[in-house]
Amino acid sequence: MFSLITVFFSLSFISLVGWTFLTYVTKDKSQKFIKEELVNMFEITKMLLISIKSLIQILATASFPSDSIEESSDNSSKLDEQLLNFVQPISGNQEDKAA
Repeated sequence: MFSLITVFFSLSFISLVGWTFLTYVTKDKSQKFIKEELVNMFEITKMLLISIKSLIQILATASFPSDSIEESSDNSSKLDEQLLNFVQPISGNQEDKAA
């Protein structure tokens, strides 16, 4: 049963990749939108991996007690700074468009 589900998802993924590539090559109007979506998917995947890494670090520091409390607070502030680096500030033009 598990292999049937794996085969189904693998074929679906291969079909989606093929369909995307075929549409990208043949339809000039869709190329811009496909590029944007692929960039979005890449950014989302990157953020997911960073979040998983941060979660593992938090769980590791919580599971294995450290010698000092200061060390764990330094790690959490480093994580906060790392996560804030990925947040893009809103410029004045974007605020006007949102309103």
